[in-house]
Amino acid sequence: MRLKQTAPTLILPKALQGLVSAITRAQSLEELSAALQTLPEKCNMNNVVYYFAGSGKAFLNPDGFTCTTYPREWQERYYNQNYLLIDPVVQRGLHNGLPFEWRDLKIEKGTQAYSMLMEGLDYSLGNAALSIPLLGTDGSRGLFAITSNDSHKFEGLARVSYVRDYQMLANYVHEAYLRITAFQTNGVMDLSREEKDCLKLAAEGLLGHEIAHKLKLSEPVVRLCLRVARHKLGAATTDIAILNANQFGVI
Repeated sequence: MRLKQTAPTLILPKALQGLVSAITRAQSLEELSAALQTLPEKCNMNNVVYYFAGSGKAFLNPDGFTCTTYPREWQERYYNQNYLLIDPVVQRGLHNGLPFEWRDLKIEKGTQAYSMLMEGLDYSLGNAALSIPLLGTDGSRGLFAITSNDSHKFEGLARVSYVRDYQMLANYVHEAYLRITAFQTNGVMDLSREEKDCLKLAAEGLLGHEIAHKLKLSEPVVRLCLRVARHKLGAATTDIAILNANQFGVI
């Protein structure tokens, strides 16, 4: 009997865990960018890029948040030539929600898009690339991509693993961006008495059921209070929420 072949995990667990931890703990766009900058070395890739495309009707903002390890010369040329509006990778990513390789793009020779991609080869962007379109729960869109100098990097069974692992990382990045910018825009929101009490006891090291017992609340209510507190404090974890709450004098 033939065993069913499963996709291997190509990112080392320690590297994957470290990236997820750094991304979810990022409290500023600078920290988020710094976490992403380490990805190529940790995962044996050439470059990484994350672009926040916008939300509602405000898509394709040339000044939208972008984090990338592309050479500075290419970044400047891309911006100055307004390549964002003709980039076939961006166009495909905004109109198709499925991951795709750049080599799958059907681009006619002689077009501006074709010339742009050929020009990119001169800047050592990579010989193979995988892009992952992103859609937030609020309707916001983003695009995440990784490139490799190995032209066969994303072929065969390995592609399944790369899509799975990087799709997870990409969504963490997009969620972190939304969390950070929402916190920067709205600031610290007032916590309810129950949310403050739950957070204070969590800071003392009490577990959910212990908090529930002490405050005479149900465990689901405690979990809800902590989740809402994390959201209001722009934190991905309860530990970060506690740090933020102490920093802003909320508890």
